[in-house]
Amino acid sequence: MKQKTQQQTGAEPGISLSHLLRSSGLEPGLSHLFEDRYGHWQVEGLEAPEVCGRRRPLVALAEYDNNLAELVCLLAESNGYDVRRTDNGAHLLALVKSLQPDMVVTGLRLPGMSGLELIRQLRVNEDPLISHVPVLILDVRHSGHAAWKVFESGADDYFEMPGELTAMLRAWRRVVAHIRRPSPLTALLNEDEIVRNTALSFLLETQPPGLEAGLGELLWQPDPAVRMLVRWALRLLNTQESQEILSRSPLK
Repeated sequence: MKQKTQQQTGAEPGISLSHLLRSSGLEPGLSHLFEDRYGHWQVEGLEAPEVCGRRRPLVALAEYDNNLAELVCLLAESNGYDVRRTDNGAHLLALVKSLQPDMVVTGLRLPGMSGLELIRQLRVNEDPLISHVPVLILDVRHSGHAAWKVFESGADDYFEMPGELTAMLRAWRRVVAHIRRPSPLTALLNEDEIVRNTALSFLLETQPPGLEAGLGELLWQPDPAVRMLVRWALRLLNTQESQEILSRSPLK
């Protein structure tokens, strides 16, 4: 005798899939998977660069000023960055160790741990993915002395806030996509003359290993002002390596 097929109610274990389609947003790797990559404040041509292994560059941000932090997050996330934010230096250090972000962006005045001490802690970490993470400082004001202290701690670049928002996006792209070592070689491409000159003075005084080769790569930059600055620095170093680099430079 033919058996009657029992009608399914949708409540049987393993049959209903509705529970698989709900996401709380807390699941690792899922919260940003299906979101639009860009937001309302997208600036064409200044979107986040591609990075290996991630849909978006992951940025760890620490800023004590809540209004400034919200503005930075809104602009960055609208242009393709995945930003994890805190207002505490010690918390940011823990974030970096757990997430291994593509860039750290931090203010200087933070509770728990100052921005300068945070950078020092990152640079002495035994894990090279942490000790070599690119670091951009956001500060509400700056001077040559303040920038020197930042570079002395191991930061790669420096940006004054509040500033032109498109300039901030250019700074983020510069640090994420074109980080240059030894630090703060990337800051020689900074749009601020005080920061750029302070970075060069710091490099010439400390003369870290790899400086001549790093300067030589900048001779291929399209900006003639950068090339002129680099050629002057190589002449001032006057080492055998710097002379060889100048002899091979694209523009004599």
